[in-house]
Amino acid sequence: MKKNIYYLFVLLLFFKCIPSLAQEGEKPIVVSPLIGDTLSLEERDYYNLLPTINNFHWAVFYLNPDSTLNVKVTYLKASALQDTIITKYRTLKSLLLHLNAAENPESVNPVENKEYAGNEVSAIYNNGAKVSGNLLSATSSSLIIYSLNCDEKEINVNCATLVRPSDLQKLTVKSDFNLGRILYPIITGLAAIIIYNSTHKPEEGSLESLGDDMTQNFLTGFAIGLGGALVGIGLSYAVPLKISSEEEYSVPLNEDDIQGLSKIARYKDFEPYYNQLTR
Repeated sequence: MKKNIYYLFVLLLFFKCIPSLAQEGEKPIVVSPLIGDTLSLEERDYYNLLPTINNFHWAVFYLNPDSTLNVKVTYLKASALQDTIITKYRTLKSLLLHLNAAENPESVNPVENKEYAGNEVSAIYNNGAKVSGNLLSATSSSLIIYSLNCDEKEINVNCATLVRPSDLQKLTVKSDFNLGRILYPIITGLAAIIIYNSTHKPEEGSLESLGDDMTQNFLTGFAIGLGGALVGIGLSYAVPLKISSEEEYSVPLNEDDIQGLSKIARYKDFEPYYNQLTR
């Protein structure tokens, strides 16, 4: 669509210039040479930005002091052009990564969210249809759900479903917690200490030697208990003791809901472009 040869240079330039740009929050900014400061309808469709705006004509970007972007969107309503402001649409860095992923999908390796635990999400549409799977990403404009029947390591775009929050009737998140990570180390650690104490008795002698022996036994028992706890941690991965909980999100989803969902999603900073191909 547009040449990418200048992208990496501009990417670095923008990261260095964020503080100075933030001082000009009332002026439109050139987001990148790919789209400039104004997003056209063609660019909106190509990059899958602001997909929920009906009768979109163009949009202009403004940078906030916290590096988030406000967007002034012009759209057609009742045969007349009207404007609306979307505040804190996403960060400048996130948008640049998004654009780069769209132009160079093979060169971008999305960073997984460290808190991602494969939480199962169930989305029920307004028409009663349902889709379930793992949550890949969550933004104010879309949720991407990945089928549980597909390989997680190699993402298959045909297994990804893009859900508009406006189409939702209900959203539930089922989370699994491995209680064994807490319970097993305590049990195996205490068991190791008890077994050690039952098989080892301090020798009779002077009070001084008895005190030294008790100190040594305490340190030895502590080390054995710690070793037992480590065995318990390993056991919790081999034989997990999982308990499940389910949280229901009311619609429409608010900003706190989106932030909470993004924390448990597989990708936190941006939506991988190969998943954005779903419509």
